[in-house]
Amino acid sequence: MKKPSTLLRSISTRLSTRLAPSLSPAVAPWPPVRSAYDRWLAAELDELHADPLTPCTSAAWLGRAIGLAVAAQRRLVAESELATAAGIDRKTIDECVEDTAELLDACAGLRCRLDLIRSYASSMRIALHWLEGRGGGAATSRRRAAAAFAECEAVERRCGAELAKCGSNLRKLSERALHAKPHSGGRAQCQESLAGARAAALLAVGALGVALAFRPRRSVPSIVHSAGSVKDGAAAPWECELQEVQKHVKEVYERRRKEGVPCMAELEAAAADGRAVKSALTTGGRHLSEAAVAAARRRCDELEEKVFVLEESIGELHRELIGVRMVLLEWSQRERGHEVLRL
Repeated sequence: MKKPSTLLRSISTRLSTRLAPSLSPAVAPWPPVRSAYDRWLAAELDELHADPLTPCTSAAWLGRAIGLAVAAQRRLVAESELATAAGIDRKTIDECVEDTAELLDACAGLRCRLDLIRSYASSMRIALHWLEGRGGGAATSRRRAAAAFAECEAVERRCGAELAKCGSNLRKLSERALHAKPHSGGRAQCQESLAGARAAALLAVGALGVALAFRPRRSVPSIVHSAGSVKDGAAAPWECELQEVQKHVKEVYERRRKEGVPCMAELEAAAADGRAVKSALTTGGRHLSEAAVAAARRRCDELEEKVFVLEESIGELHRELIGVRMVLLEWSQRERGHEVLRL
């Protein structure tokens, strides 16, 4: 016969084994602590994605995307005055310097393309002017209007050629994030604002580049997330929001690309009305109504107004990127000095 103490130990062991799954459930891990930057950028991206009144094909949405990129660059510069790039190696900093230089080139290219769009609107305005009967006889007016419409077609071809080069450069830039590795501690905090500013600029510049093409040949460049895959949960919440925005924009723009129409709604409307007037003109003007000419002029006015606003926004982003590049160059020089001291 077993001793009472031995019997109790045996019963206790069997009981604890049977009840272990119910008494000791797996403890759910605490959610990661989100930084103020993460909360800010995720909220801004969610608002950019969720607004049903401002579709991503509108100049207003593109302006908001550029505005977010501007704010991200400013935040990076402001934070650089309060903290250093502790933990970020010189190679990463130098790569960011190169990325910023390419973003500056992309902004310059977009300003040139916006200038082309303005010349397109100007040529269309001249054509509509002659068709309103202010320039002389009917035959002369039609001939001069046709010449102005030919200028519009030349601008369309130039925009397509420049988009192919610009899109290729942006795609290479977005793919370079594949080589970035996630870090922790101070290094992660320093890299978060860098990654956010870079991603916001890529989103805005990439979308606008495709939107300003009359016949888009490329889709919006994909942004590779530096903090890991969204599927395995390694990405920050703002990166998840960024992926949702990018996915939506790519789907909408790809659909318009397959339809062969400009991705920016205001550009599409002006081009469509202009082509309708030109088509009527080729038949001798018999089916050309004053209402059609007036509608095309209104579209032309609207396009010029949107181009002006976008030019101001891109100019602002260009200035802020220059400030970011100065910060990165300062960090790079400081890191080189540290390396010399370590030697």
